[in-house]
Amino acid sequence: MNALNKYRPQLFWLLTCVFLMLICAGFTSPLYPHYTGRDSSTFLVLARGILDGRIPYLDLFDHKGPAFYWLEAIGYFFGGRTGVFFLECIILLCDIYFIKRISSLLCAEFAIAALAFFSTFFFLFQHGNLTEEFCMPLILAGLFFELKFLLSEEKKHDPRIAYLYGMLLGLIAFMRLNNAVSICAMLLCIIAVLMHERQWMNLLANLLSGILGLATVAVPVCLYFYRHGALYDMLYGTFLLNLLYAKNVTHLPILSSDFFYYLILFVPGLYAVAMFWKKWRAERSRAFVSLLFSTVLTYGMLAYTNAYMHYFMLGIPVFVIAVAVQSPKASSGTLAIIRMIVCRRRDAQDREKNALSILLVCIIAGHVLLSAYSACAPIYKTYLTDIAYDEYRKVHVGMETIPENERGEVIAFNTVSDFYYHADVLPCYRYFTLQKWLSTEKVNVYQEFMLYLIKERPLWVVTRTGDNDNILNEILTLLYSCRYSDDKYSYYRCADSVITS
Repeated sequence: MNALNKYRPQLFWLLTCVFLMLICAGFTSPLYPHYTGRDSSTFLVLARGILDGRIPYLDLFDHKGPAFYWLEAIGYFFGGRTGVFFLECIILLCDIYFIKRISSLLCAEFAIAALAFFSTFFFLFQHGNLTEEFCMPLILAGLFFELKFLLSEEKKHDPRIAYLYGMLLGLIAFMRLNNAVSICAMLLCIIAVLMHERQWMNLLANLLSGILGLATVAVPVCLYFYRHGALYDMLYGTFLLNLLYAKNVTHLPILSSDFFYYLILFVPGLYAVAMFWKKWRAERSRAFVSLLFSTVLTYGMLAYTNAYMHYFMLGIPVFVIAVAVQSPKASSGTLAIIRMIVCRRRDAQDREKNALSILLVCIIAGHVLLSAYSACAPIYKTYLTDIAYDEYRKVHVGMETIPENERGEVIAFNTVSDFYYHADVLPCYRYFTLQKWLSTEKVNVYQEFMLYLIKERPLWVVTRTGDNDNILNEILTLLYSCRYSDDKYSYYRCADSVITS
């Protein structure tokens, strides 16, 4: 009993994380076996392919970093889709650990910071299994050590911690580069502090140590792909493709047309900016000006990307830190919440505190409701209707057309990766999904795919029923015959006369 009491807080957070993930992580939760998402299914295909001996980018191509796919493969190894779910639970526990450390560092009420994290996290992560989710503990860890130095007012920075920053940046960069924006902003502030203090030798030691930490991650990754003849493919998929994709993308011109949606996404950042600005004016602390800079840079970057909700997970760490700053430690979480909501609202002499407290309560309450609404989607499609199962059943019926010994030669054109998950097959060609979308000025994936169909002639090609691509339809007419079709997919087999010719 004493041992149970000793570990009761850890047990509480463990059960809380697992319970929330069971309900909200629709794309991997064992409660929703047939509920799938486009990105998540792609990552599961890569994970399964890695375990099958495929080389990312060379054999199966996508535009996230290899560190993410290897982590996904580790989860998949221990239980397939459910194994990835448990990996996500471990990641969420790591998030909570670092939020607790940050709360302690700021002498803040951990319960409120955790509530703020959960409310925004489960709304923005869109049923999970995304790079932003996997990077979150790395981002929080980096911000914790950066904040620890900036709050200490020390003039020198420990180069050993800089080595850790380098490793964290390397791991994040080899998942998705722009996920490191908040850490990079704080690092620039640390460099500025060392320059201001004229700690030139300490700055040089930290820079060299950081580069060494980055190399510790980057060199083995690059050597692995160089050895397999896929170094350029990896660098293109991880970095260059995303830069080409992002350079002409911004949602600023359409902000006015969907203002309420953008307000929901940006309001945690506006709160964080207001909170850090207020604290900096009051204390002139280098920590709060650094946090302010990090918040502005993070949300500034988000203003020039597609308005996918999960991108805005990158703003959660600075938002949670802002909440911790406003929530000084009380004897209990309940007392802290009461004090924040009630006592400060009675303080008529401090209108800024009142306004920020009210704004915070509205943000948390609103995001709790939005998270609950988001969690209803997999429940609705799995238990209240047969939508999720019908998607699986259609593919399962279609796959009965393909003999077992021919399922290693299946490729789909311009479809999402849900198909491969439901069909329980691995694609036979590297560009296996959304070939038109993946095409850029550097690599014309669409053209390469069409040449592949003509030259290699895979046994089975699956398309979306009614696809009006003229080149594809001409190839299918000449070389393939339709063996089965429904309202979702059409299944074409290479003609026997073509195979033998």
